[in-house]
Amino acid sequence: MEIPELDCTLQEYIGAFLGAPAAGDRDELERRDSLMRYFHSIINSNVAPTVARNEELLVGEMQKRIVSSGRNVRAALHVSRLCGMLKQQDPDYNWWPVLYFLSECCAKTPTSAIAAPPSSYIAEQQPRSLGASGTTRTAPLLQQEAHQHQYYHHNQQRQQVARYGHDSGLLRPNTAGSASRGVPSSSTFATGAQYRHRPEPDTPASGQSLQDDPSGVFLHRELPTYDDVPEGELLQDLIYVMQGIDGTYVRWNRLTSSYAIRPDVNLSRPTRAMVALLSELGVLARDIQDYIDAVDQKGRLFVQGFCTELKAEMTKYYKLVSETESKLFKAPRTLRPGESPLGATLRRMYGWTTEARQRLRLMATAISKVQEGRGGGDVLSIISTLVNDGDPFIQTFARRLLKTASAPFNSILVSWVTDGELVDPYGEFFIKEREERRDMLWGERYIVAPDMIPVHINGDMTRKIFQIGRSLNFLRVACDDAQWVAEGGPRTQLADDISEPGSLETFVCSSSLMVNERLMSVLKSRFDLMGHVEAIRRYLLFEKGDFALALMEVLDNQEDHAGKGIMAHDLSAVLSNAVRASNVQHENTERLTALGLVFADESTQSRGWNEVALSYNLSAPLSYVVPRQTMRKYNEISRFLLKLKRAEHALHSIWHQQMTGSRSQRRSEDLQKRRGGGAVAPGSGDARGSQAAVRGATREGTTACSEMIQFFQQVQRYISLNVIEGAWARFLKATDGNAGELGIDRWNAAHSKYVNSIHDVVCGAGDSARGFQHSLAGILDTASQFTTVVKELYSERALVARRAGSADGAAATTASDGRPSLADRLQRIRSGGGLLGSLPASAPADPVAEHAGRVHATVARFREQVKDTLRVMSRATAGELPFLVVTIDFNEAYTGGG
Repeated sequence: MEIPELDCTLQEYIGAFLGAPAAGDRDELERRDSLMRYFHSIINSNVAPTVARNEELLVGEMQKRIVSSGRNVRAALHVSRLCGMLKQQDPDYNWWPVLYFLSECCAKTPTSAIAAPPSSYIAEQQPRSLGASGTTRTAPLLQQEAHQHQYYHHNQQRQQVARYGHDSGLLRPNTAGSASRGVPSSSTFATGAQYRHRPEPDTPASGQSLQDDPSGVFLHRELPTYDDVPEGELLQDLIYVMQGIDGTYVRWNRLTSSYAIRPDVNLSRPTRAMVALLSELGVLARDIQDYIDAVDQKGRLFVQGFCTELKAEMTKYYKLVSETESKLFKAPRTLRPGESPLGATLRRMYGWTTEARQRLRLMATAISKVQEGRGGGDVLSIISTLVNDGDPFIQTFARRLLKTASAPFNSILVSWVTDGELVDPYGEFFIKEREERRDMLWGERYIVAPDMIPVHINGDMTRKIFQIGRSLNFLRVACDDAQWVAEGGPRTQLADDISEPGSLETFVCSSSLMVNERLMSVLKSRFDLMGHVEAIRRYLLFEKGDFALALMEVLDNQEDHAGKGIMAHDLSAVLSNAVRASNVQHENTERLTALGLVFADESTQSRGWNEVALSYNLSAPLSYVVPRQTMRKYNEISRFLLKLKRAEHALHSIWHQQMTGSRSQRRSEDLQKRRGGGAVAPGSGDARGSQAAVRGATREGTTACSEMIQFFQQVQRYISLNVIEGAWARFLKATDGNAGELGIDRWNAAHSKYVNSIHDVVCGAGDSARGFQHSLAGILDTASQFTTVVKELYSERALVARRAGSADGAAATTASDGRPSLADRLQRIRSGGGLLGSLPASAPADPVAEHAGRVHATVARFREQVKDTLRVMSRATAGELPFLVVTIDFNEAYTGGG
């Protein structure tokens, strides 16, 4: 059965104080077993102290006790330093119970919770403890045993005060327990032979005072005042320990992860303290070497660079150990009074290794922080914090450590800012490449990881480094400019050493200007970036007037001759006809090639000419520079402007038809007056009534058509002059400057701002949908219905005119040949009776009046919608929408009545 680790430790401590038990001594074994159960009951007890759980308060109390006992202030400060070293081993561990235990041990009057055994232990002992007569031991006897224990503990404290002049307890200055991980003092106070025959304390008499009883066992009596091991052998042992190797007397303790003196070795307290301090070198060297070996087996570049300096420091340390060993038995020629004949002593060895101990502690601290970090650039940030330390020794050491650890980072950085290549096999650099976006050469392929940026690189420098590498990669891959990158790029300005922050910042600033200027020059001169952006403004936003008019006419003709389906070559033919009919045919061929006609919604099955839209396809590398989201906004603006253009063109067609029909009607009336001389044929009264209704509806439609044309013209004028041209002027001003300072990112930001300002006005910002597209949706539908109704009205008007012209000859024709007149046959066709059917008994409803009513309702709805829209625009505070209200309602026709 495996013995628990706690039992092994307790048995080790009991054996160190009491020695090995004699063979067959059952009383001694029972005594040790009882002591083990007592210790277990103390550890497992739930007795909580009634004091505040404050570590600083406990340390202060212990310092007060030391000062009040007559010792100097230096000993009290030593306690604070030891507690700090104890907390440094594990900052997250709750050290308050340990400090409280030590505080109670060094108290003159221990509390009952510590001095007396707990009730759980008494209850456990009661059924098991039997007297000499075989009867059960009573509770008073157990209480007497507890009183004996209290007497023993109190007597121990009294004798310590009498000998040392203070209450030392278990917390002793300069002991191994107070060192970081040196020789533990509690396990090596004495040998087993020394405590084998220690007398047990007797129960004091009833009238005897506890202070006057000389019996008891005290720790200071158990500590030897001599050394069993010669100093030369102990020094030789420490030489092995300093290298992380077990010696003859000092060996590695895996439970405490430190070096400990064998329990059977007698050493005085000063010797133990000095051995503890020197053995700390072995603990630190062993931990550092284990970390280096682990990194050599499996470690990333930045950590390997960090370990390179650690290896150099460990080489210096081992050299120091070798020199110390060479001085070990070289005695000085002349000895001073009290000086050892040995060439090296414990104190001399301590003095020789003081600086090495500081370096090892710094390396151990840096290792612990690096292990807690996230790796990558965070390793450099952790080391950079040590550079800002006020101690010159720490600062010099940290600078040397940072310079070596930065070598892999600088190598990746140089490759990025000189060739645009990211050589980062372990993903430790603060710039990351997304594999799923490798085709996006500019916008989304590379990102910055903020948590991997070293602390010595500020935000502006990070942005410039990211910009330089991305621009070089874009020039080399997308722009086919690899020769300039290799021969005339930032490599020509690279300094010999960029590990210093000053030289790195100078190189980054100069390289950023050079690369930005080269990239903008290539995009503007070789790939005509600004020419394509201006072509988008002229074609997609319909700033080219003759092209827009030609396109509307071609689309109108195609609607009149629409077939069953529209093919891709039909769209190409329409666009080619519009280009040839305007001055666009003399423009750059590349720009005309990028222009095309597409369907606004590709998922729609039924496609007509009213669903086509203009598009502009940028080729590489401009398609990488201008984001897809920006091009989608261009297309949304273009589709809405196309609706306005088509509505205006349809209204112009109606107006042209109205003017032509009006002139034809006037000429027809004049001709009838000159022919007829005023005679009215039978039935001509109905025809005249129909003509009057047509005239009224036509007059109202003509007026409404003029109002609609004026409304749409003012809206387009506002969007073109106030919105598009104003945004374009601001865009040119923002991009007109030094190309090196501008950069493609700032140009893209200015271009996105230009497009967004137009899109917000035309289509609405985000989900608010408060732009013209939302406000004029109902008006556009009403205008479309108006054109349809007016066309039907003119068809009826033509029919009425023909009926009126043939009314005079209707009776004669019927009487002569017995056939119905043309007007009667048309009436039969409209009523569904056919050419041979007879006329209905009652005359049908007049279709002219019906169409006239529809025209009146459509016009009324349009005027009401315009009133609501103008009311909303007048309340706007941004832009020049109130001025647009004035230009539309210049004569207060819509808002004058209220």
